Amino acid sequence: MLKNLESAGNGLIDNRREGFDLKYSLTDALKCALSVFFFQHPSMLDFQLMMKNKFKRSNLETMMGVKEIPSNVQTTTLLDGINPESVSRVFNENLHVVDERDGLKDFRCLDGGVLMALDGVWYFSSEQIHCEHCLYKTTKDGVTTYFHSALAGTIVRPGKTAVLPVAPEMIANTDGSEKQDCELNAAKRWLITHADEYKWLSATLLGDDLFSNYPFCKEVLAHGYSFIFTCKEDSHPWLTETVENSYLEETSRREWNGRRHLTYTYQWLNGVEIRDNKETLLVNYLSLSIWNEEKKKRTYYNTWITNKTITSDNAAHLATCGRTRWKIENEHNNVLKNHGYNLKHNFGHGKHHASEMYCLLNLLAFQMHSLLDVADEDYQKARAYAGRRDEFFNELRVLMRRNLFESWQKFIIFIHSGTDPG
Repeated sequence: MLKNLESAGNGLIDNRREGFDLKYSLTDALKCALSVFFFQHPSMLDFQLMMKNKFKRSNLETMMGVKEIPSNVQTTTLLDGINPESVSRVFNENLHVVDERDGLKDFRCLDGGVLMALDGVWYFSSEQIHCEHCLYKTTKDGVTTYFHSALAGTIVRPGKTAVLPVAPEMIANTDGSEKQDCELNAAKRWLITHADEYKWLSATLLGDDLFSNYPFCKEVLAHGYSFIFTCKEDSHPWLTETVENSYLEETSRREWNGRRHLTYTYQWLNGVEIRDNKETLLVNYLSLSIWNEEKKKRTYYNTWITNKTITSDNAAHLATCGRTRWKIENEHNNVLKNHGYNLKHNFGHGKHHASEMYCLLNLLAFQMHSLLDVADEDYQKARAYAGRRDEFFNELRVLMRRNLFESWQKFIIFIHSGTDPG
């Protein structure tokens, strides 16, 4: 997977400013920045520079293939001139590598394809630091907060805690635009930029109520994708009225979850107009109610629209797939913000693309960890040996600072077996 990043780096046009030290390549900058997130070690570059001074080599050289280690400031300067779109193909290439080893087969769960959840996520905010691409909001007190955001996408599956990120689309203001960029516009750009790239996954897109509108659903279908989007009743009055005045098909099931009896009731209606307009789209409506029989209380209710035809045979599965959208919030956004990756931290803003590149490389590190957890036996053993995620990355940080390893494979084997790093 690292070779994919190296290939992307080698293909970049080196547009460093005049007078900048030419010994540092864009590829080295990409690898060094990735290593900070991959090993979750903010002081990675400083410690590896000290190691190189002592041993004439460093782990960034032996494991990551770095030739010269730039400083943190130099890394930010180099990344600032790289457009994230020129590197984003690495996400798809990594998925192909793992798929060749059948690592993605367990994620295909609906009509032979995967579920891909979309959601917006903040990754930088400040009341002082900002650039021409920053989004902003101003309070009633006149305080302006500048921030960066991205549309994140990740492959999810019911019952699996692992999620597999795909290329993000940055949400950023552009020159001459009267309106701020937004999550929905970014989603439309994602389709234009990446729909063909990921078509081999036969993905069904999952999203919240923001996406369940006529223009976006039409775009999704035009690009050959399917969708299951949350559809709130109060934001779709025409569709809701149609449903309320129609005969709905229904099926129920009852289960004991070890603590209480629950009744799951599914209702659906195929062929509903999404809006009251000459230009409209027929979608299929699905709802799920969960009742606690002991308390005689409804504990869950949600509604979706989809282009998938709903039947008594697949209604429960489609609802389960729709509910899986929450994984991008819990297993993706929450992990990136609160469990080691520190997505909200300002790693470097720059004047052009540095902040975006740090976000992209952070997501890439998370994807690589997830793919290794799915497909690499030694990595799985190392994770199992260390136990919790934070303990595992503590182990990585300590070993990287104290020992020189000849390769990533020797490093990861040492963690779970104690073999002399040599």
